[in-house]
Amino acid sequence: MTYVTLWGGATTLAMLLVWFGARPVLHNAVFGEPPASRPVVADRPTVSPPAKTSAPPPADSSLVATPSRPSTPTARDRTYVLRGGRVVLSVTATAARLVSATPNPGYEVRIWHATGWLRVDFTDGTRTSSLFATWNGHAPTVQVAD
Repeated sequence: MTYVTLWGGATTLAMLLVWFGARPVLHNAVFGEPPASRPVVADRPTVSPPAKTSAPPPADSSLVATPSRPSTPTARDRTYVLRGGRVVLSVTATAARLVSATPNPGYEVRIWHATGWLRVDFTDGTRTSSLFATWNGHAPTVQVAD
């Protein structure tokens, strides 16, 4: 009975190792690489042109009308070039959003995010380039560790 139990345990362990070892490979072969190793591209914010309003001419002829400047978009795309790749963030006064993270050849990308922060790592196995963006209760700040 002991041999049967040992054989059953060893067989179960071997099946689990094969399942968890082969599953990611088979999944990648069928569905492609996981999203973390492909460039991440999110929707870019759309900025509508300012509405045109017609104001009546001033009653006093001594007033000179000055042309109004179009409003600047509240979100700006900023590009950060690291040793391992390129990160594009859409930054507003209160938050930052990942637009894309494209690794250089030989690097892979890993992304973490939560409320108030995000992190992008490019790694080649021996070296890691990182970008940290935080905006938890303050204007967004970006730090790069290359």
